[in-house]
Amino acid sequence: MNLLEVKNLHTSFYTDHGVIPALTGVSFSVKKGEVLGIVGESGCGKSVTSLSILQLLGNKGKINSGSIHFKGQDLTTFSTKKMRKVRGNEISMIFQEPLTSLNPLIRVGKQIEETVLLHKEELSKIEARNHAINMMKMVGIPQAEEKYAYYPHQLSGGMRQRIMIAIALACDPELLIADEPTTALDVTIQEQILGLMKKITRELDTSIILITHDLGVVAEMVDRVVVMYSGQVVEENEVEKFFANPKHPYSKGLIRSTPSIDQEDNLESIKGSVPTPANKPSGCPFHPRCPFAMEICKSQAPENMYYGEEEMVNCWLYKEEVKTS
Repeated sequence: MNLLEVKNLHTSFYTDHGVIPALTGVSFSVKKGEVLGIVGESGCGKSVTSLSILQLLGNKGKINSGSIHFKGQDLTTFSTKKMRKVRGNEISMIFQEPLTSLNPLIRVGKQIEETVLLHKEELSKIEARNHAINMMKMVGIPQAEEKYAYYPHQLSGGMRQRIMIAIALACDPELLIADEPTTALDVTIQEQILGLMKKITRELDTSIILITHDLGVVAEMVDRVVVMYSGQVVEENEVEKFFANPKHPYSKGLIRSTPSIDQEDNLESIKGSVPTPANKPSGCPFHPRCPFAMEICKSQAPENMYYGEEEMVNCWLYKEEVKTS
């Protein structure tokens, strides 16, 4: 049974310049204890997908249609009050930049404690403080009792990210969404944070949605891969199959543009750039950049084509090979 199931999700932003369609028919699922990687260039809709799940789209963002089933309940039908009980408790999120996500005026330990008190009302303030210190120890922060009283600016980037993870895990969520959790960190600290996330899934049986543009992180961390382009899913597969035999031309381009240790030739690049949501091309949104584009690609959007239960590609090149849905 799937812990999370997103079906045909359409999300738009209502701006002074008109309606901007950010997501157009996004579908994927996450199993209990699974790590799902969502990849793609900046502007593909990865972060908007995570914000849609938690309904953190702000005043101008709106889910137009589709469903987000979490443990069998559709989150799109939840009231604001009901969603507050889900966020940080059953579903938590680690944001890209901890320095801007943490409150600079509140001590880091207090920020963990606040989350605990909000969702675990049965705990006293002393119990919540002890729990916060234990969470800091669990994520590998040395001298946790002393660091409890630090402000965010007094900690390194890696320590701040650990605080963010401690806040996210403070209430034992069943699903953790990590949005580029290692982008602002150096390679050594990045490896430590990824190791910590592996430990989380192994010991706490927490499902993770890992949003990243780093395919090296994907290869090391995830069980399945979802590739997004221009606000939609263009490929989904198990991680080993994805790297061994990517199907969508965009997926192939992403992998070819990733450096490797034995790289001899110059890296290839995907020509052009991701279209803005307000100016998507007709037909397949990738066709202006695709070296295999056909006439049908320019006028008609492809259907999702399935090789198996968990292997999907959204591309006309495979029309004759697989079933569609």
